[in-house]
Amino acid sequence: MQADVMTPAEEIPQLVSELRPLIAKLQELLPEPVVDPTRGTMSHHKVTGSPAPWHAEAGPVLLEIHAGVRELEQDLRYHVTGHTGTARGGSDGNTIAALDSIVRLAYGVDDEMAREAARRLNRWIEHGMQIRDIGESEKWIPIHVPKGQLPPACPYCKTFSIRLAQESGRVACSNPRCEDEKGERPRGRIEKNQLDGTPTLVWADGRAQYYYGSQEAS
Repeated sequence: MQADVMTPAEEIPQLVSELRPLIAKLQELLPEPVVDPTRGTMSHHKVTGSPAPWHAEAGPVLLEIHAGVRELEQDLRYHVTGHTGTARGGSDGNTIAALDSIVRLAYGVDDEMAREAARRLNRWIEHGMQIRDIGESEKWIPIHVPKGQLPPACPYCKTFSIRLAQESGRVACSNPRCEDEKGERPRGRIEKNQLDGTPTLVWADGRAQYYYGSQEAS
């Protein structure tokens, strides 16, 4: 079975829709100083005096996203029009406007550039979700299999390095040397076979792999 797979450009609106509320959550954390980033905020109250309002984890990540989104928009516009256009200002509204532009521009670039855009968006989402005060960091665990069975081997590096994000159901290979056919770290999701309900690993490059028995689907 060959699963339906989104093109790189089609993946970008979904990633942008995940990044938007994350930016808002990061912004809300800025007025809360953190003494120890491993323990979360000092309190849940706004700070009006000294020390300066800053969140040791959220602040740098938010700055990274703001700058990165503007840069990505310019890169995409250059690929589509041959010029980067006028640089946007540093407001939150301009970041959201740049995200809207990224969604539109992604349909005008080739798959390689669209994959690069998706890679950057994924990276910012993961950085934001790792902040403890947001409470959305994903725990990656080995895939569960029935007792006595081996877990599915990664179809790319042939090792038992596949890990599952418990909350989102995403899967990825944890082998740092592993690459899929597109030269990227293998990632995908768990779906059910529409014919018999068998859990199936569906990878980003279109490969489908049965969950039990590690048999690759055709």
